[in-house]
Parts: sequence; C-alpha cells; structure tokens
Amino acid sequence: MYNNVEGKFKRILVPIDFSGYSLNACYFALHLASRTGAELRLFHAFFNPMIDAMAFPDAFTYQSNMAEIFRELEENSKKEMKKFSKKLRKYAKIKDLKDVKVETEVVAGQPGEEIENIISSFEPDFIVIGTRGHGEQANEVLGSVAARVIDISGIPVLLVTHDAKLKEAGEIRLLYATDFDESDYQAIGSLAAIMAGYSLKIFCVHFETGSPKEETAGKMAEIKKKLIEKKKVLSIECHNIKSDDIVTDLNAFVESNDIELIALTHKKRNIFYRLFNPSLAKKLLFQTKRPVFVFN
Repeated sequence: MYNNVEGKFKRILVPIDFSGYSLNACYFALHLASRTGAELRLFHAFFNPMIDAMAFPDAFTYQSNMAEIFRELEENSKKEMKKFSKKLRKYAKIKDLKDVKVETEVVAGQPGEEIENIISSFEPDFIVIGTRGHGEQANEVLGSVAARVIDISGIPVLLVTHDAKLKEAGEIRLLYATDFDESDYQAIGSLAAIMAGYSLKIFCVHFETGSPKEETAGKMAEIKKKLIEKKKVLSIECHNIKSDDIVTDLNAFVESNDIELIALTHKKRNIFYRLFNPSLAKKLLFQTKRPVFVFN
C-alpha cells in the first residue's frame, strides 16, 4: 500500500527497453528527480535463454550454445545501457538538470518478474515507464510490461507516450478523474508532492455516466474544500460532466482546457477499468499524447 503522501521522494524506478518510449520516459523522470531530489534507477531485464536450456539436461551442446548466446545478450544489454545513459547525461547537461543521481542495473530474466523483484528491493516511491516497448503492435496501447507494473506495484505509475512533453516552466494543468473515493485525497496529495517545484493547477473532474445525482455537486464541493484546507493543492477547479462516452468527453475536456497531464486511480470497477481497454486507451493515450498518472 502506498503511503508517501506529501513526503520526500527518494527513489524513482524507470524500467527501460532502450526504445524511444523508454527514452522519453527517462526525460520525464530526470525532470521530476531534479525537482524532488530523488535518485533514478534505470532498470533493464533481458531474456535468459538458459532457462529453456535447463529443460534439456542431456543436451550438452544445446546448453553450451545457449550459454554463449546468454553472454552475448548480457554484453549487448550492458553496451546499450551505457549508450542510453550517455544520451541522458547529454540531455541533463543541455537542460541544466543538476545533482540527479542516476544508477543503472541490467539483469537476466522475464521483464515483468524482474521488475517485481526490483520494486521489492529498491523500494521506489513511484515508477515512470513508457507505454509501449520494442516489438509490440500499434494497437497494443499499454505495453504488456507497463500493464503488469500497474497491477503489481502498489505505488504510483507514470505512463509516458513517445511524443509526450513536460512543460519546463510556467503552470502545468492536470486533470484528475474522480469517482468520489476517499483515496482521491491521498492521490491528489501525492500528485502535488511528485510535482513539487512546478506551478500546478488541478482540474478535478467527475464524469457522470448514469442518471444525474443530486449529491454529486455536494461531493465535488467537499473535495475542493478539503484539499484547499489541508493545503494539498493551491489551485483546483472542479467539474461535473454528464457523459455517455467517458473517453470522448475526457479527451474533449483535455483539448479545450490545455491539459498536460491526466491522473486517475487504479481500482476494480472504477474509471481505470472503463478507460484502459485496448480501444478506449488508444483514444486516450495516443490521440491526446498526454502522459497518465495511475495511483493504486
């Protein structure tokens, strides 16, 4: 369970596969680390062919070949990590992002499983990951690894698309989609902490998909009052929107209000499950090209 609300963020995990998606995710992470003082851990897991070789205990030649392939994969992965790190150092220098500690790690194994292991050992405060990796089809909007990270992590995950950009100065406008759950206060407080150093304006939006409820306006007013009283956010604007198609209306709101970031909570049967299926997620992530915070 995630408990770092308005605390000091110390560690950011960035799983990478050396793709353009991963590179852009790292750019985002560098900016956030620079403003929060957090350490970055770049993590890459490559497939270990020796696992399959173990299924053939009598095939010595087969295992020997696999051992050679493993050494090549490991060497290539480490070389790619060095190239990747060099690009990030160059970017940090150009953007004058000073004092960001960046560590790297390369391991053999299934990416999903190894990311779960590094989450347990590194204990990051949040994760930044590209939404699609090498070899995945264009309609596989959420990469299989990114989807698993959301399910297993228990901490905030920032999904970054290839073309997403993070404003470096001025006000950042963020949409938080609410279903009036108590976790909203924690999630929005965490958002304010993660985005420390930025001038942040939050649009707290509820999309009413059924019959309008009289208590909706009161609930929204209560959220705004509590957040301002607790000083979790200084600038917040609330909206109730009657909707027959959440993603279409959310996308329209994003465009008309110049929203740069989207945030929502990950809970069964809530807005996350209505948004993140292949067809709807494609509209949300690849048409708007906005990064999305997911809070567990």
